[in-house]
Amino acid sequence: MNRILRHVVSWLGLAVLVACTPTLNWRETHFGDRGLQVLMPCKPDTATRTVQLPSKNQAIDVTLRMQGCEAGDLQFTLAQMTVPEGVAMNDALSAWRAASFVPLKVQSSDVPVQHWGLEGASEAPSPQRAQVRTATHRAQWVWFAQTNQLYQAAVYGDAKSSKLDEAAEVYFSGIKLP
Repeated sequence: MNRILRHVVSWLGLAVLVACTPTLNWRETHFGDRGLQVLMPCKPDTATRTVQLPSKNQAIDVTLRMQGCEAGDLQFTLAQMTVPEGVAMNDALSAWRAASFVPLKVQSSDVPVQHWGLEGASEAPSPQRAQVRTATHRAQWVWFAQTNQLYQAAVYGDAKSSKLDEAAEVYFSGIKLP
């Protein structure tokens, strides 16, 4: 009888642990070699790819470094690019912001952008925050710069995602520049 009772108690304990495991298991991670720290709700994967950055009448190839993960039906990403010499940081940020809205079929002019405070970020361009809601998706972004580095953090979810606003607040507030 003791053996059966122990077995039942063990299974109940396991069930309680599983039920109490948070969907968003926030952890501090480091991004790149400059000391940027972020809170991610899951272990991020990393990738690097070349993208074209519109500049004046041409497109310039730049390397985009990314990390991201998916937790609780939300996707969290952080990306960084080094803005090439001769390209204005404001122009690079505007181009990146516009490119961010394309997958959601939204025009930059239709998305209000707000000032966003981040200690240690460059003032030109100033840190910015935006959010979009379509019939099928929701997203929130922040963009910020430090010296010649431009960053974007984002949270994506479906249109009915009730936890996106709260998760974005935790994620964005966990960004720490050196």
